[in-house]
Amino acid sequence: MASTFAFTRDVFTWPKARNTDEIKPQKAHRPQKRLRAERIPLHDVRQQPTAQSLVPSIVDGLLSSPRELPALLLWNDRGLSLFDAVLESPNYYPATREWSLLHNVVHKITHTISSGDRLIELGAGNMKKTALVLHTLQAQRKHIQYIACDVDRTALRRCLRELQSLFPVATSTIRIQGLLGTYEDCAAWLKPNTSNSNSRTTLMWLGNSMANFTPHEASEYIRSFLSSGSSLIVGLDGSQDLREIAQSYEAQSNRDFVLNGLVHANELLGTDAFDVNDWEFMGKWNPELWMHEAFYVSRKDLTVSIAGEEYHFKRGETMRSIRSGKWPKGKVLDICKHAGGSVIESWMNDDESYGIYSLRGNYSHDS
Repeated sequence: MASTFAFTRDVFTWPKARNTDEIKPQKAHRPQKRLRAERIPLHDVRQQPTAQSLVPSIVDGLLSSPRELPALLLWNDRGLSLFDAVLESPNYYPATREWSLLHNVVHKITHTISSGDRLIELGAGNMKKTALVLHTLQAQRKHIQYIACDVDRTALRRCLRELQSLFPVATSTIRIQGLLGTYEDCAAWLKPNTSNSNSRTTLMWLGNSMANFTPHEASEYIRSFLSSGSSLIVGLDGSQDLREIAQSYEAQSNRDFVLNGLVHANELLGTDAFDVNDWEFMGKWNPELWMHEAFYVSRKDLTVSIAGEEYHFKRGETMRSIRSGKWPKGKVLDICKHAGGSVIESWMNDDESYGIYSLRGNYSHDS
């Protein structure tokens, strides 16, 4: 049985968050005497509430050319459930490809993380991958502060409870915490920690999630994370097989996932601005960005009304929903170089169609 470990104040110093609460274990976590000891801190680091930030983005997207809606609309609690169906689809190769690679190299990846380090996962979704990494760290007798960051409070709470049941305080070397916020919120929250030399931070960004942004945007995210002194582990899809990409990203499960973004937009707007029956899904490959793009397509001439303003669409007009980059190793090296970082190590599957990369910054913390 692993020994217990107390994280000292000088190792893990939390920046002041806007709001902090605790998650009580569910009844299955008895005995009751341990309830207080096993509460899970959940830190609200949002710079503004999600609805307040997304509603202006919806309007801005309708005014932009070409039109688009924020991809964050896809990641509400229902969207996460729909994405689970995407992950289970036999056509969705990125999930099986990353899992196979991670399973083969997890011991090498975790050797880049030291006892006493802090591990922040960007996006709290796939418990299978998270549990594999944390179990490996625990087997290596490392004391780790694991922090899950997600924009959806309900999904984040569920994730933290599941992880706490796997890594109970009394017997585990893993300590579980949560951050409620966007990637931008997390990067801003990390800034005060740049002078804390006693706490190394590794950010883990799996699932090809970084490639939901353009290469330029991905470089900016890398820069924002690495400039805090953190290191970054990312999983990225490098497939160039357009047939398998289309089969994977244009299946019915993906269509349902994307169209739920319109439902979520209506919830945030407080009105049925978008009739889902008036829209259909379209997928398209963008060779300039090396990305697959998903669009909402109007089935007819229609008008979207929001707060007294009208936005007119012709039949067949599109709004972009989400992108997914397919970046081979050379492209990843280029993106990282533009961010002022370097790929320190990389782990690839046999045909190099999927990679996991360890990134570090090439600049001082005060840059």
